[in-house]
Amino acid sequence: MALAATLCLLAACRRSPETKVVRLVDVFDTAKIEGSPKGKAPEPGALWDFAKPPQGAADPLLGWKAGDGVAGLKIQDGKLTGRSTTDFPILYVSRPKSVDPKDAFDSIQVKIRLSDGANLRAMGGRAKPDFAQIIQQGRAFPWPFQSPASKSADAQSFTLQAQQVSRMNWDTLLLRPTDVTGATFEIESIRAVSQRERRATTRSGVGWQGLSDVYQEALVSRSPEKFTMQFDVPSNAWLDLNVGTVEDHPVTFKIAAVQGAGERVLFERTITTPHRWEPAPVDLSALAGKTTLRFWLEVPEERLIGFWGSPAIRVRGAAPATARTPGGALGRTPPPQGTILIMCDTLRKDHLPMYGYGRGTSPNLARMAAQGAVFLDNVSQATWTKVATPSIMTSLYPRSHQVHDFTHRLSAAADTLAESYRAAGYATVSYSSVLFTGKFTNLQQGFEELHESSSVDDPKYHAKTARTFVDRAEGWIERHRDTPFFMYLHVLDPHDPFEPRPPYDVLWADAAKKEEHESQLGKIRKVIENPLLRMFGMPSRAEIEKAGVSPGEYVAYDKDWYDGSIRGMDAEVGRLVEKLRRLGLEDKVQIAFIGDHGEEFIEHGRMFHGQTVYGELAGVPLLLYRPGAIPQGIQIKETVRSIDLMPTLLDLSGLAVPKRAQGQSLLPLLAAARDAKGKGGSVAEAAQRLGWKPEPAVTEKAKSENAGGPPPLETESYGLVLGGWKLVHNVQRSAGAPEFELYNHADDPLDKTDVAGQHPDVVGRLREQLAAWHKMVEAGKLPKGDVAEGMSQKDLDRLRSLGYVQ
Repeated sequence: MALAATLCLLAACRRSPETKVVRLVDVFDTAKIEGSPKGKAPEPGALWDFAKPPQGAADPLLGWKAGDGVAGLKIQDGKLTGRSTTDFPILYVSRPKSVDPKDAFDSIQVKIRLSDGANLRAMGGRAKPDFAQIIQQGRAFPWPFQSPASKSADAQSFTLQAQQVSRMNWDTLLLRPTDVTGATFEIESIRAVSQRERRATTRSGVGWQGLSDVYQEALVSRSPEKFTMQFDVPSNAWLDLNVGTVEDHPVTFKIAAVQGAGERVLFERTITTPHRWEPAPVDLSALAGKTTLRFWLEVPEERLIGFWGSPAIRVRGAAPATARTPGGALGRTPPPQGTILIMCDTLRKDHLPMYGYGRGTSPNLARMAAQGAVFLDNVSQATWTKVATPSIMTSLYPRSHQVHDFTHRLSAAADTLAESYRAAGYATVSYSSVLFTGKFTNLQQGFEELHESSSVDDPKYHAKTARTFVDRAEGWIERHRDTPFFMYLHVLDPHDPFEPRPPYDVLWADAAKKEEHESQLGKIRKVIENPLLRMFGMPSRAEIEKAGVSPGEYVAYDKDWYDGSIRGMDAEVGRLVEKLRRLGLEDKVQIAFIGDHGEEFIEHGRMFHGQTVYGELAGVPLLLYRPGAIPQGIQIKETVRSIDLMPTLLDLSGLAVPKRAQGQSLLPLLAAARDAKGKGGSVAEAAQRLGWKPEPAVTEKAKSENAGGPPPLETESYGLVLGGWKLVHNVQRSAGAPEFELYNHADDPLDKTDVAGQHPDVVGRLREQLAAWHKMVEAGKLPKGDVAEGMSQKDLDRLRSLGYVQ
């Protein structure tokens, strides 16, 4: 977020009256906390202190065992010692009975001396670890808990922070004490800290809290503490609130209006089911004016915890705030009450009927495109979700937002689309279908509520998230039907595994051939060389042939399933639009539908995504829909970019576009196309007169240093589309690949025929454009790391409490 906006937010600066919302997390004051626990803090639930073992411990190793790659494990001088025989040594221990499996990890603390090594890692595992599989997957995906380490003469204390959501429902805790063969280690203690333990020792305050992996900006209450807050309550106000707890004890949440020496209870809700949020709106219409509210928990013991989730005072029927005229080049239109950004994962535009596909994969989206605007040549800035999503949410190229590898996090200095809407008083919610679009990448910035992918409990169809998230989204919209809102809805359905839910599984795929196809996958998996691609079942053409399988037949069946998954996703999008219609919101809510990246079906010799910048991965759909506001039946042929979506939505909403944004509003194109209907003339020229510029559209494929990124990790390429041509610059390339490739973009959208040798003049001209682009994105780089320069320690602590900074 921009530094000035951050300081304003954290200092609870006075908001303009237009926003008509007060978020309690923004104005909470720790000085208003009353009372404190008198009893002793709870003992650690998972502590292994080898120098001070529990009395009567029969096993001096305290249950720890040597897995693969460890020799000589023993207790010596009060330390757990051993030697690594590989670069992937594993120690493991069973989960203590005192650990609540529904709780989440906070951190893992290790005090250790190493003779060599650069990293400590840990993770939870199953009861009987399959070490071969664990090591294979660990080389493909980094373990969730990690910390840099180094050799030393004395023991050092390390805190391994979770890089992704991790519950404590593990049967065994696995520790990788070093990443070097032949290193010795001496461990004095290991502790797995749960979030409950951490909260029990922390005063009431602001936090980013998760229950069953649904996270909310929250005020955390710890009994017997109470806190009071003063407000100037507007007329017709209500408190938007969710409550929840991690406790098995019944927890009663209470809010009272303080009136002189007495108080009147306004709200009382008892929660008996832990680990879930319950919506609990509170009517404040009778309290207009200066009001003091007291919040507390009524519980039988000290240090029990309750969460007041996404608490905000809103005004029913309040108009959305605007900073300028909504509609931009389209002309003045009422600002949308709501904005829904639907991002569909792994969706090629050429598998949709409005882009010329022969199958009816998306009748609802096709109907929305016919009644709205569709962009026929939208180019993604990256070809895997980790990198593409921050570009959509910040309007920055990857080289500028600097998220281009598996473990990278978006800087807290970024201005996100959600933050723009949040600052304008909109309620904000995110539904994330993969770890890349949630906390793991720091993409919770600006959201009051985040549903992580791990909150979806559907083992068989874990990649088909649209149905579950639309179910949740419908309820959320109904609760916020009278307030401005922004929703990010990430649906994963076209992503592998491709097999869709019934009835879409046999819509185009022959059920009689399913067993044969799965048998072929089993054969192919055995010959896939890369561990990550083997795990996903994503072969190259050569590997399919090596397994003795016909590439054409095998890929065709996957495409049938892929198309069925698109159709299943489309049905859920249609259901969401129906809900808006029933609530009378269809013409008040603008919907943007975009793909993050495509999917390769061996057009260039591989399956999967992220490996190149070719058209099957970079060409993604983009459409806008709002009856009465978005011109109907518009098809834009000009090349646009995914980074243009953020400025477009803000322009439609009458909100300021962040100064750092590298995209541009597409409203001049829409206005020009609307005005040209039935009249002819150049849309591009008319749009330029309205302020649009034909900018290069660049797709990036960066080198990757971490396991988990799409292979090949060592290549680096850039694809630039401009003036009907596409230049590909392979900076770091595989053997035999040319440095430059050129394609006729209009006639060859999948980049099949390289014509660089025939048009050296075009190659030269586009090389100059690419060099200028490199200078632009280098100049626009965000500050490295999570911290924005110039912020006070108090402000940084507040950002940490909300998860923006580690």
